[in-house]
Parts: sequence; structure tokens; C-alpha cells
Amino acid sequence: MFKTRILIFTVLFLALTSGAVLVAQSSPQDMQKAMDAYMKAGAVTANHEFLKRYVGVWDAKTTMWMAPGQPPTTTQNTYETSLILGGRYLLLKFKGTMMGQPFEGLQIIGYDNLAKKYATFWIDNTSTSFFLTTGTLDAAKKVLTESGEWADAMTGGTSKVRMTTKYIGPDEFIYEQFNVMPDGKEFKTMENRCTRKK
Repeated sequence: MFKTRILIFTVLFLALTSGAVLVAQSSPQDMQKAMDAYMKAGAVTANHEFLKRYVGVWDAKTTMWMAPGQPPTTTQNTYETSLILGGRYLLLKFKGTMMGQPFEGLQIIGYDNLAKKYATFWIDNTSTSFFLTTGTLDAAKKVLTESGEWADAMTGGTSKVRMTTKYIGPDEFIYEQFNVMPDGKEFKTMENRCTRKK
């Protein structure tokens, strides 16, 4: 049944991107190669299995720095995470406060088999922008490092960011976020120390 659905999807994709004439002229071997390629691209791999360790409900101690040298603020927040779409993505729901106001965010993390990178998508109730980052996993150190360019409301442009997620153990991980300054130096803006709710 699954292979049939993939085959239907492949035929529709080829029809939309290459035209119905190309599909009509494709040999059975070409169609099989296309189907195999799509199945490989959509496969759940060990890179996706790594995300399973973050499934659950977590208490998050969030520390934020507004500017270098300024004292941080600390709040207690919650993560709820689950695997979606057959284990291909980790969906994270964040609830808490920021600067004394209710704060909610949604994050989706996955591994792109074609790009050979992890990718993270974030949205929240303080912005209308989509925040995207990509990166790699150091399997030995169990650290996911990502970077990207996020919308900057102050300039109307973008600013460079880097973040790390360190897997400490079955019941703990640490997320850190850094802004990259114009001179290339980094400024730590946020840290989430997360412990699994029992």
C-alpha cells in the first residue's frame, strides 16, 4: 500500500514538473528509479532516530541576556515534544513567559536526507517571521550545532545566529543561542536547561 502511494506521488510529481508527455514516454525502469529515489529521500534513518531522545515533557529553566554585560533574566518554562509524520520530525511546543509576557512557540526539527543536514523551523507569538536554521550533529559529543540568519526587527534585515543542543543524558539537555555580531564575535542571548518531568 505504501509503495503504491509513493508510486502515485511520483507519477503526479513528474506530471507536474516535467509534463504529461515525459511521463508517457518514461520507461518502467525510469519509473522504478524515480520511486526508489523518493523512498530513499523519505526514509527514516539513524539521524531521525536521534530525535527520539527528546520526546516527552520537559521543565526548562530559561536564562536570557538582552545585551553584553547586562544581568540576565530567568524564567521557568515547559517543553512538550513528540515525533510526527512517521518519526521524520520532532514537534516541540514551548510555553512560558518572556519579559513578563506569555510566550508560546512551535519548533519542528528534522533531518534532510538530501541536504545531509538537520533543519529547524521556529515560529512564536512575538513575531510573524519564520526562523530557519540548519546544522550537523557531532555524534560522539552528542551536540547538534546549527546556524542561520533570522529576521531582525531593529534593522528590517537579518542577523546571523548560532545555536547548540547538548544531550547530557536521558533526562537532561541544554539549548544555547548566540547572536553573531558584525565583527564575527558571538554574544550568548539565551540558555535553556531542560530536565525531563517525572
